[in-house]
Amino acid sequence: MGFVVETVAEIVKEVIDKNLHYETYDQGKVPVLAQNILTSTIERLRDSNPNYKYIVNCVLLQKGQTAAGLHTQSSCLWDTTTDGSYTLRWENRHLHCVVTA
Repeated sequence: MGFVVETVAEIVKEVIDKNLHYETYDQGKVPVLAQNILTSTIERLRDSNPNYKYIVNCVLLQKGQTAAGLHTQSSCLWDTTTDGSYTLRWENRHLHCVVTA
């Protein structure tokens, strides 16, 4: 079985919702929030298919007038029959989150 985007999408969305749903942007909490998202996502992906290696990236940004712009992109070379990636852009009233797995 190859990379199943629907499974990865469900895992990423659930992890972000659980960790950020009620959060406001607090610079002191951002490292812990990002680490929790990364750790939980990796663990759940590994549990869903331990035969893969996973790379997960998380960016948390403050939302509002004091926020800064961000442009990011990535490129990968892989076997398109078995490998893949998924990116979710999520936000609430206080912050933006971009996770790629």
